[in-house]
Amino acid sequence: MGEEGTEGIVHLMCLAASSGVPLFCRSSRGGAPARQQLPFSVIGSLNGVHMFGQNLEVQLSSARTEDTTVVWKSFHDSITLIVLSPEEGTSELRLERLLQMVFGAMVLLVGLEELTNIRNVERLKKELRASYRLIDSFLGDSELIGDLTQCVDCVVPPEGSLLQEALSGFAEAAGTAFVSLVVSGRVVAATESWWRLGMPEAVLLPWLVGSLPPQAARDYPVYLPHGSPTVPHRLLTLTLLPGLELCLLCGPRPPLGQLDPQLLERWWLPLLDPLRACLPLGPRALPAGFPLHTDILGLLLLHLELKRCLFTVEPSGDKEPSPEQRRRLLRSFYTLVTATHFPTDEKTEAQLSSSRATIQTWAAWFPQPHAALHCSQYRLCLSSSLWGDPQSPEPGQPEEKAEDTAHRAQVPRACYLVSGPEEPGTGWRLVALQLGPRRLLLLLSSQSPTHGLRVLATHTLHALTPLL
Repeated sequence: MGEEGTEGIVHLMCLAASSGVPLFCRSSRGGAPARQQLPFSVIGSLNGVHMFGQNLEVQLSSARTEDTTVVWKSFHDSITLIVLSPEEGTSELRLERLLQMVFGAMVLLVGLEELTNIRNVERLKKELRASYRLIDSFLGDSELIGDLTQCVDCVVPPEGSLLQEALSGFAEAAGTAFVSLVVSGRVVAATESWWRLGMPEAVLLPWLVGSLPPQAARDYPVYLPHGSPTVPHRLLTLTLLPGLELCLLCGPRPPLGQLDPQLLERWWLPLLDPLRACLPLGPRALPAGFPLHTDILGLLLLHLELKRCLFTVEPSGDKEPSPEQRRRLLRSFYTLVTATHFPTDEKTEAQLSSSRATIQTWAAWFPQPHAALHCSQYRLCLSSSLWGDPQSPEPGQPEEKAEDTAHRAQVPRACYLVSGPEEPGTGWRLVALQLGPRRLLLLLSSQSPTHGLRVLATHTLHALTPLL
C-alpha cells in the first residue's frame, strides 16, 4: 500500500458516499501534520472496493497488508471515512474510534444536516475547513486520551470543593446550567448538567477548547452530535489564566458582553490561588504530592459508568522511556486489553480473533527481542468466555451457581504484559486491573517484579478510587 514518499504517514480521507467525491484529506507523520497526499487513483480504488462490497450487501470494515492497516466507516449513508495507518501493531479498534471522533468533530462544527443532505459539495468543503485543526489533533501525538477511551479527560484539583462551589454560583449568575473549567483540554470541574452531556460532545468540547489558539474570549457556534446535531448552540470561553478557561454552553442568551469583568471578579478573584494550582495539572492530572509507587511511570484510570478518565505519564519523569513513548505504550496497551480481555458485550468472536492477532506485533513496541502476555491467576487463558463479563444464570440454574456468578462479578480481572525476559532490570511492565466500573492501566519500570504487579495495581486503584 505504501506509495513513494508517503511511508510512515497516517492518511485520513473523507468522501461523499453517493458520488465518491473527496471532501478532504488529512495526513500526519510522526504526530505532526504532513503535506503528502495519496494519489487520487489510490483514493478512488479504496472507495471503489468499499462501494463494490456494499452493492453486494457485504460490509467491508477493515483490511491489512504487509505494512498498512485500512479501516472504512460510513455514516448515515452520506459520508465515508477511510484511514490508513502504517504503524506496526495498530488495531482496528483504535482506528474505528478515530473515525468516530472525526465524524463527531465534523458534526460538532458543521451540523448533521449539512453532512446528510449534501446540496453543494464545494460549499461543504469550505465549511469543513473549520474542523481541520480539531481533526489534525486526533491524528497527532496528543497528550489526551479521550479520543481512544471515549471518556472525558479530567484532572483532580487540590481544592476541588471550592472550585465546584464557585462554578455552580457563577453558572446561576450567568444564566446557564452548562459550565466547566478546562485546563489544556482537560476538565477541572463542571456543573452536573455539563457532566450529563452525551458522547461524543462530552469529549469533543474540552478537546476543541484545548486545540484552539489562545484568546481572551470566544463565542463559538457548535452542534452537539448526540444532543442537538441539527440546532446550533453557543460555546462561550473566557480565559481566567493562561491555559485555564471557563466554558459555557448556552443558547441565544447570555450575550458575551453580559459576562463583564465584574461578574468574573466576583466569583473567581477570591480563588486566584486555587486557580493557579490548576495550571500544572494539565500533564500531571493528579495533585502535587499524591502518593504513587516509585515504579509507576504512567497510569490511566477510567470510570466506565461516569465516562471520565485520569491519564498521566508524569510520574518519575527522569526515567526512561520518554513521555511520548509512555503515552504510546499506554494507548496501545489500552487497545489490546479492551479488545482482548475486557471486551464489550457486542464484540464479536471475529473481532476478538483479529485483536488477538495484534498481540503478535507487540514486540515492535519494545526494545527487547520479544514480548510475553500473561493473564492473572483468576483468568488463565484468552478465552472471551473467561475474560468477558460474568453471564447471568440461565433459567433453572441452581441457586448456588447464581451466587457464584454474583461473586465473580466482584473479583478483580487483571492481565499484564512484560517486554523481554521476566527478570528485574529488563524491559517494562504493563498491567491492567478492572474492578467494578473502574479500570486501571499502569506502566511500570523494569525493576518492578512480575509477582507483585497485581498487589501494586490493587493498592494504586484503591488509592485513586476516591478521586474518580
